[in-house]
Amino acid sequence: MTPRAARFLGVFLLQAAAGVFFLAPSVSFGDSGELAAAAATLSVPHAPGYPLFCLAARAFSELLPLGLWAWRFNLFSALCGAAALALLSDALLLAGLEVLPSLAGVFFLGSSPVWLRSTLTTEVFALHWLLASALVWAAFRWPDLFRERPMAFLGLAFGLGGANHHTLILAAPPLLLSAWLESRPELSRIARGLACLLLFGLLGLAAYAYLPIRARALPPLDWGHPADWPSFLHVLLRRDFGTFALTVEGPQGGRLAGFFAQGVRYAEGLWDAFGPAGTALALLGAAASWREGARWRLPALLLLFAGPCFLWLGNPPFDAMTEGAIERFYPLSWLGLPFFIAWGAKAAAAPLGRLAPAALCLLAALPIAASALRAPSWSQRWDLAPDDYGRNLLRSVPPGSALFLDGGDDSFFTLAYAQFALGLRPDVEVHDRGGLVFRSAYGPDFRQLAQDEKEARRVQVEAAFAAGRPTYYSTLRDSILPGRKLMLEGVLRAVGGEADRLPFETPRGRALWEALPVRVDRAMAASFYRYRALVAFYPLMRALARAERGDSRAALLLLQEASSVGFDVLWVPEAASQAAQWAAYLASRSGDWRAGEAAYRSALAFTPKNAEARVNLAVSVEKQGRLEEAEALYLAAVKEAPSVEAWYNLGSMYWANRRWREAASAFEQAFRLKPDDRRLDHYRRESLRRSAPR
Repeated sequence: MTPRAARFLGVFLLQAAAGVFFLAPSVSFGDSGELAAAAATLSVPHAPGYPLFCLAARAFSELLPLGLWAWRFNLFSALCGAAALALLSDALLLAGLEVLPSLAGVFFLGSSPVWLRSTLTTEVFALHWLLASALVWAAFRWPDLFRERPMAFLGLAFGLGGANHHTLILAAPPLLLSAWLESRPELSRIARGLACLLLFGLLGLAAYAYLPIRARALPPLDWGHPADWPSFLHVLLRRDFGTFALTVEGPQGGRLAGFFAQGVRYAEGLWDAFGPAGTALALLGAAASWREGARWRLPALLLLFAGPCFLWLGNPPFDAMTEGAIERFYPLSWLGLPFFIAWGAKAAAAPLGRLAPAALCLLAALPIAASALRAPSWSQRWDLAPDDYGRNLLRSVPPGSALFLDGGDDSFFTLAYAQFALGLRPDVEVHDRGGLVFRSAYGPDFRQLAQDEKEARRVQVEAAFAAGRPTYYSTLRDSILPGRKLMLEGVLRAVGGEADRLPFETPRGRALWEALPVRVDRAMAASFYRYRALVAFYPLMRALARAERGDSRAALLLLQEASSVGFDVLWVPEAASQAAQWAAYLASRSGDWRAGEAAYRSALAFTPKNAEARVNLAVSVEKQGRLEEAEALYLAAVKEAPSVEAWYNLGSMYWANRRWREAASAFEQAFRLKPDDRRLDHYRRESLRRSAPR
């Protein structure tokens, strides 16, 4: 084995060993479950369908049939990430850098939390970075990229990469522009090279033939059913999300306003990944490589085009959910950073003379040591909660049931893996209410209906299911089918009889909580948004169940747990507030005004601007005889949002205490908001009459 091959293999094996040790044991949060199910069954996942990933991951798992499907696909991601780093290390050697500085460069990248998080579970990004690393390697392997052979290689890599993740196209301008700046080829050679690039690119893109071929076979997952040309284009161009949008919400705000903010966001992501040492080495290396006349253009252009420019174009929103998703797009731009870090390490060690090799070894070991200290922020070795969740959903329904999923990717995807890849509970008929992930129950025209028409179709179809078999929902809502109550059963809600009473927890629901494993890793919850968004659902549902049993104190403690675990999860504050208000209502209905007060105060802690909760809190306080405090609460509520109920309650309290002038003013305010209410008009007039001097 040549020294060059040994170095390549050494980097690969070291990173692969770390990957195997910290690998997720099964499906993880996010898209992991869907991609694992799609690869296992050769199905069509969400747009753009990711044909290369499905084919490559399935082929790998057939060649190495160890463990369950998800573990094999997780291993595939880890090995792709290790191969990407090995290619980058060889590219740095081709660029003229020595072994030790090159190792420092690639280890800073391979030890970054973002890189590790995305290569320890089933995701498309590790394969994406492998193909992008092959492009960087080719740029250093062939200094004159516009010749036919390197262009054929680039075209094939771009085509295959485009069949995995569209953002690989962001590497094209840096590659071609840097190649032109360095070699300045004649126009005829550029034309021949680009023709070769296009030809082999189309050859690589032929992997998209997978989508219509598999769609016609009606696989378990069939997103968009791309069996004909219009549907194929719809999936290929991601029209459900917005072709050029990074998120479902699309671009946010003005371009000029977002320019600076997105740049700061990118800089913060880079600092978090590489720390002060890696960032300082990269800056030093940028200056050193420019001074030495090294091939710095490709790393610099890749950093700019695939980093800040990408964010400026997409301009995604600033919230915790988007932050957790957007970080996976950064490493494409970081593939040039090992070049600068290696140059920086070389420049930093050069003045040390004979001690330079030892210093370079320390610099190469530094990111590995720092990463080990931060292992809880990226390790997925104990990532058991998502797999538990999918199994718990199926464990919660009796034989022959129908289960409708009312939102939540982790519900869709963990369940898809459990049912389609593992073959669990084929007796349960699962549908998502969007008609996208599981086979739609709402008819072939459902996606073309208007929103109100979709809701009417859902109610019609789901009511028919409920009339003939046990029907369950995974939902945060307590009312979906008109005239039918939803009963709490563990993490699900069962459709009951007519809504002649309030929803309640069934005895079966109480028993289910003893049978549902909930293995939560607190370190993972602190590090991963999607993880805490998933596990926060358990204490929320348990809180509702405790409230139904009249134990409002336990319910509020569980809601605090949900809020603590999901401290920045977008759905938690509103859902916890609604649950607290429900607990307060149940306590107040039984005359326990003190418990009702505590619950309403919890609701306001979750949603401080909730005027309705403030009004009801004022009622609870008033019922306990604390009139001055109740008055202040009513006035605070109407200051936040004009409310007929708040003014009426305040007027009634004044009336009961013979404060006629204040009562008249309060009833007057209520009457202005609801001028057709004769009762308010009567109290307004009567209060005015009684307030008049006699």
